[in-house]
Amino acid sequence: MAKYEDNRPFKEKYRIYIYPVILAWIVTMFVRPITADGSAMLPGISDGEVIIVSKQNYSSVRGAPEFQQVVAFRSDFIGEGENGDNTIRRVIGLPGDRIEIRNGRVYRNGEFLEEPYISGTTEGEVGPLTLGEEEIFVLADNREGSIDSRDPRVGPLGMRDLRGYCAVTVWPFRAIGIID
Repeated sequence: MAKYEDNRPFKEKYRIYIYPVILAWIVTMFVRPITADGSAMLPGISDGEVIIVSKQNYSSVRGAPEFQQVVAFRSDFIGEGENGDNTIRRVIGLPGDRIEIRNGRVYRNGEFLEEPYISGTTEGEVGPLTLGEEEIFVLADNREGSIDSRDPRVGPLGMRDLRGYCAVTVWPFRAIGIID
């Protein structure tokens, strides 16, 4: 019985395996899927939704996230609550901004913020507080009972702790779409 010998070049024989591995490596270099935990970002992002995070390295040299962009942190910024509860928030203040919260209203650089994406009332008093060159101020969309930069244990957060911005919801199907 003759033994079959495959004389095709290496690239041709193994491309069915090589291309998917290269594609997966490239994709994971730029994006990361995460699961939203908790109710802090309601009504826009619900508990259990799978979100694609566009990886970014933020700093005073590389640039800051955009104002009102939803961002993901590398880990919980406070050890309280369920694991993963404190990893997604909305950027309200950028480096150099002056943030103030009074009478349930948020002010950025002296101007009242219109925030159509929030639910609940913004409790607590903050500032006026001027952010440093590596700091951002984040708030949850569901302002009642959420932990964010209003909490004195949290305060302004460092940009180096950001994983990137939340770009798209991919699961469940009813929630698929771009995150505003």
